[in-house]
Amino acid sequence: MEFDRENTHVYYADIGEEGDLDLNRCWMALSDAEKARAGRFRFDLHRHRYVRAHGQMRHILATYLDAPADRIPIETGHRGKPFISTEKIYFNMSHSADTGVFVVTRSGEIGIDVEMFDRKVEVDDLSRHYYTPSEQAHLASFDGNNRRELFFWLWTAKEARMKVTGEGLALDPRHIDVEIVAGKPVSYRLPERPKASLAHVVLPELAGACSVAGLFTPLLDIKTLAVSG
Repeated sequence: MEFDRENTHVYYADIGEEGDLDLNRCWMALSDAEKARAGRFRFDLHRHRYVRAHGQMRHILATYLDAPADRIPIETGHRGKPFISTEKIYFNMSHSADTGVFVVTRSGEIGIDVEMFDRKVEVDDLSRHYYTPSEQAHLASFDGNNRRELFFWLWTAKEARMKVTGEGLALDPRHIDVEIVAGKPVSYRLPERPKASLAHVVLPELAGACSVAGLFTPLLDIKTLAVSG
């Protein structure tokens, strides 16, 4: 798989029991460590989502690396971000309930996050704890579903930024300030270093928010899993 003008490929899939991903095919792609982790889940629902998401990530990478999915040498950084040290390829994934999203690029570090709009959360309480004054002011200017959707767009923008450098919660969400235009996050004002770019992903038939952060300018190409093999 090659990249054209669009330097970043995004895939999405139903990783639930009603989806098209074959559980056994995904299981066979996993490393021994991933299989061991899958075995530690208490409930089949969560175990199967993990297997499908991680197995499909490997199958996607296999199309770029021309290698068997179970032979891809994925390593894990000290804060948990996966990487491949032997190849100049960057990837990340996220899931919310049965929706999984995957991103691949050769242009630089990348992060992705997805959240369904119907996830049960306390919007007011969480925004007070994790959002900047500017972001809270924007939220306050919206009502109803528009306000709730903006909350999740901001949430995914922050999560993607935390994932792009592998910092996770070591990067306080209140130290990430997102610029909002017409009810959508469009860029990061803070942190200034390293400078990251933001792209929001509109996925067909997805009632949720999905954001991509990169240490370059991601130009997105939304691909189907049929293309990934």
